[in-house]
Amino acid sequence: MQNPCAKIIQKVTVTFITFFLFFTVPYAVALKKGDMAPDFELKDLNGNNVTISEILEDNKPVILSFFGTWCDICVKEIHDFEDIANKEGILVYLIGIDDGKKKIERWAAKHRIIFPILHDPKGKITGKKYDLFRGAFLIIPKMVVISPAGTIEHVSESYSKEKMASLKTALSQIKTKDWNKPVELAIFFTNSINGYLESCNCYKHPYGGFVKFVSWLKRQRAKYSHHILLDSGDFLPHSVSDNSAKFIFKALEITKYDAIALGDQDIYYPGIIEAAKNKKFPFISSNLEWCDFLASTSPYRGKASFATTENGEGNCESIGAFNKVMILNGVKIRIMSFLNSEAFFLYPEEFIGKIKIANLREILKQGKNADFLILLSHSGADYDKKIAQEFDGIDLIIGGHSQTLLNKPIKINQTLIVQAGGNVQHAGKIILKFDKEKKLVNAEYEAVPLVNDVPDDPEIKALIEEQKKEQIEK
Repeated sequence: MQNPCAKIIQKVTVTFITFFLFFTVPYAVALKKGDMAPDFELKDLNGNNVTISEILEDNKPVILSFFGTWCDICVKEIHDFEDIANKEGILVYLIGIDDGKKKIERWAAKHRIIFPILHDPKGKITGKKYDLFRGAFLIIPKMVVISPAGTIEHVSESYSKEKMASLKTALSQIKTKDWNKPVELAIFFTNSINGYLESCNCYKHPYGGFVKFVSWLKRQRAKYSHHILLDSGDFLPHSVSDNSAKFIFKALEITKYDAIALGDQDIYYPGIIEAAKNKKFPFISSNLEWCDFLASTSPYRGKASFATTENGEGNCESIGAFNKVMILNGVKIRIMSFLNSEAFFLYPEEFIGKIKIANLREILKQGKNADFLILLSHSGADYDKKIAQEFDGIDLIIGGHSQTLLNKPIKINQTLIVQAGGNVQHAGKIILKFDKEKKLVNAEYEAVPLVNDVPDDPEIKALIEEQKKEQIEK
């Protein structure tokens, strides 16, 4: 039997800690009712990957309950969920924030836990997304109720019988609504690959590479039924050799992009015209054409350039399609590209004289004529901001050229701007959700670090080994 004094001390200690957490540590941004529940990917205790998107496929309300094995009231709350889950027909997922998985497994066996448990050590993945942190502290138990449409409908911290009654009221209200589940699309992207099939594991480039990206991509494609893969240019390094280019093109072919914009480094490669003509690659070149003559004077001096002869324009042709239109899950998406003439500032005049570049206003005259317009912009992050300020109707700008790592999207007016750094150290991921009117209701963006824990893709690895073998033989 526990000493009564010990109980008093424990109660005083808990009260003090609660006071400290709630009155001395600043609050994070609270979750709001009606917001889309942030997606995540966690492993269950069997090592399987689980996401919110997959959980919601059952079209039932979901309770996420964050707990720690040291938390006694967490156990009370979880056992109360058993009766509620049976009566209300809901799903319950527990998220353990302990460091060790074995500790959670022993705790689950001891308390006869019947619900699936996901593991997020110290809340590294879900902590900020689900507002668990108060300064350096994690608040548990915390309960978040998510509707079948993926919206947050109820949030509660700590535990009491009154809070469980509020939960039942919230679940009753959820059951009375007709939920229109949003249409979900996943966009994966790269920018400024620069020919990095693998990392050099050096100071400037310690992880990543295409060999990691493709491995990560295959797992992501399996999770999302409707997805697009895009690149905003400079997949080739500057002054690339024919042999290196050959293997980079093979890697692009293996990966099966839906649209690839051309960067200045790609255009500078002499073999790009031939690569475009063989139709293996979905190149998009909305504002750039290649001309079959040398201009008498350089059209480029810090302004939009048009290759011309003394007698007018020459014979010019696009390197790839003007745009691409895709219909995914009923949503019509138009993809266009824009290569800023300023990207060619340091290139030789004899090369620049063969390029004809239209300004953005010209190419956008075609009209949006789609539910969602994506611009693959090879202009740099600062110029992308100017585009968003000046032009209406662009929903998403996937940037490149400046190799800027944006961990959060920039939103200007109604345009989202994203970019995932350079050299494939990060993978770009955007989850779009549309309502029944095909209007965007939520967008979640992540620049995913392709750390060394990501396994090498066997196809790309074999390609790298083949390239190295050829280099040795030469």
